[in-house]
Amino acid sequence: MFLDRIKIGHILPCLADPEKIRFIAFFEKDVSEIFPYMNTILDGAIYNHDGKTLTIKKEGRLITVHAKKIAAGKVIDVDDARQIIGWIKERINYCYENRDAISPSLERRHKLTALDIYKLLPGTSCKKCGELTCLAFAVKLSGEEISALKCAELFSGKFTDKRNELLSLLKASGYHVPGAFVSDNNRDRRS
Repeated sequence: MFLDRIKIGHILPCLADPEKIRFIAFFEKDVSEIFPYMNTILDGAIYNHDGKTLTIKKEGRLITVHAKKIAAGKVIDVDDARQIIGWIKERINYCYENRDAISPSLERRHKLTALDIYKLLPGTSCKKCGELTCLAFAVKLSGEEISALKCAELFSGKFTDKRNELLSLLKASGYHVPGAFVSDNNRDRRS
C-alpha cells in the first residue's frame, strides 16, 4: 500500500453552495508521482503536470488533488468528505499497485466551454429543455447544472451525429454521460 492515511485538516462553508461544505485534507507524503496514472484511469481528470495537480469532477463535486493535499467543494457533510477521501485513497493505491499495467498520461484535458457545447446542439431554441435558448442550455450544461438528456431535439433522431459527438466530448472531459450512451469499451469500470 502506497498511502495509508489522509487527515482532514479544515472544514469550511462551501462558497458555491451555502448548504454544503468544503474541506482540505492532507496526505502523509507527496503523491504527485501517481497523478499520470490516475490521469489515465479517471475519465475527465484535468492534469497539470507542471503545477502538480489533478482536478476531478465526481458527482457534482470539484476535487483538486495536490502533491500533499486534497481540496473539495460542494460536499454534503463530513461523512461525505470521508467517503471522498476514501475513494481518492483507493484510487491512489490502485494506481500505485498497478502502475506496471497502466500507461501514464501527461495529457491535459480541459473543461468544456458553453460555446464548445453550443456548436453541437441542434440550434433550434425549442425551449423543450426549459431554457429560452440553446445557448442558455449550453451554459447550464457546461456548468453541470443540467443533463444533456434534457435536450429532446438532440435525442429526436434528426441530430444523431451531433448527439454522438457531444456525448463523446462530454465523456472525455469528465462530464456524467448516462451509461446507455457510453460504449462498453469506453467505460471506466474502475471508477
